[in-house]
Amino acid sequence: MAGAGAIAVCGGGPQLDLLRGPGTAQALVHPGVGATMRAMHHLVLGGDGETVGLNHPSDAVYYVLSGEGRVSADGQDFPLAEGAMIHIDAGTPYRLHAGPAGMAVVGGPAPVDPGLYDAGAPPPAATSASDVAGTGREGVRLFHRDRPDLLMPLISTDARLVIWPGVGALAANMNYVKMAPGEENVPHVHPVSEDTIYIVEGRGSVRNVDDDTVQEFRAGEAIFVPAGVQHQVRADAGVPVVSVGGPCPPDYEMLRRLGAEF
Repeated sequence: MAGAGAIAVCGGGPQLDLLRGPGTAQALVHPGVGATMRAMHHLVLGGDGETVGLNHPSDAVYYVLSGEGRVSADGQDFPLAEGAMIHIDAGTPYRLHAGPAGMAVVGGPAPVDPGLYDAGAPPPAATSASDVAGTGREGVRLFHRDRPDLLMPLISTDARLVIWPGVGALAANMNYVKMAPGEENVPHVHPVSEDTIYIVEGRGSVRNVDDDTVQEFRAGEAIFVPAGVQHQVRADAGVPVVSVGGPCPPDYEMLRRLGAEF
């Protein structure tokens, strides 16, 4: 487990029993590295593979890295393709399905769902989509990296806020960030939020501004920043960096500074 105030670059983790059929399900950011507010799992579903039925007591979000498939919930199927972002409300039973060529996604519930890692943990509350009917919750909603609601210049010249409180995401969010070679974000801190960043493409480094330590990262790894740690992500390896993720729960004060209305 990461120590208090320690940033972790997570390149591996436990395999999770989440799939039916071929593929892999790996936890990158999970309670074992100190995460409580958001999980980040890397799921590779083989052709026509699917997840087991899932239902969390919290929101969940995913980003489609490659391939095509669908997410099913409440008797409906929603098509998925590369670049899609999925928001799933708390208490909504769902399943991810890959198409014939397979599909890779990254994401998970926020806060973490302990039952995914510990077979002895109490199961999620037996809620269903009907339990949230009439509360303004919508079950499953699809978004896309190329249709953001808000840009965040504090993070990069191309930082897109796609899933956030402005679209009704209460606990989870999903940003899409592209950094040009040599670009770095303004050192910043999320006082009560954990920042979780999955590296889709490229290489770079993350700096813990509080103790001036630096760790390198590369595609396929995830960065976990505990709440209250001032940090800076840098595309300092001569290549662009593309990432998804963000602070959970949402950093409302930062959103207000950006002029967001929610």
